Amino acid sequence: MEQREEPQKRFWIPDRDSLGKAVDYRLIEAADRIWERARLVVIRYLAEDTEAPEILEAAADSASRAMDTPESIEFFEAYLLKSVTREAIRRRRRSLRVEYLDKVDIERLAGAVSADMERQLDGAKQSELFRACLDVRGREMYDLRVLDIDWRWIAKLTGYVDARSAAAQFHKKCDRALERLKAHHHSGLKPQAGE
Repeated sequence: MEQREEPQKRFWIPDRDSLGKAVDYRLIEAADRIWERARLVVIRYLAEDTEAPEILEAAADSASRAMDTPESIEFFEAYLLKSVTREAIRRRRRSLRVEYLDKVDIERLAGAVSADMERQLDGAKQSELFRACLDVRGREMYDLRVLDIDWRWIAKLTGYVDARSAAAQFHKKCDRALERLKAHHHSGLKPQAGE
């Protein structure tokens, strides 16, 4: 399987905001630090990250315009993440265009290979959306499974007692991620038998 590449930073925050005021360098540095988290927030709500750079740039511009004094925003990272989340939710409400996945598809998405390019792109989009709904440990375990690492090694790497407990915890994390996915996207998915 191919190893997942880290997304490149595709946003640019200019030296001056839309009012012509100089942007505080701490705001630009905070945007750099939160890029991956902001991208995952956008994926969680909008099912893709194409709008993430635009949303982060707008949040930084808005924060710069809102600053009366350099001390008016105490925590730049938290301010920007909150702004990105609000904008992603607003855009989500404005446009519902998400494709949903079943619990059965999760393992297939991690390793599925299709000759059809469009299906590959849809699978990658669904996989990234699901991954964004996992917690940090769940994403780590998911990435290891995508790399075909067996549960015994995953248990050792993540601090679980054995392979069985690691797999069980991962499935619980997947269930919670699906619940988040359903909550954010008003899914019509039915629970599977035995749940």
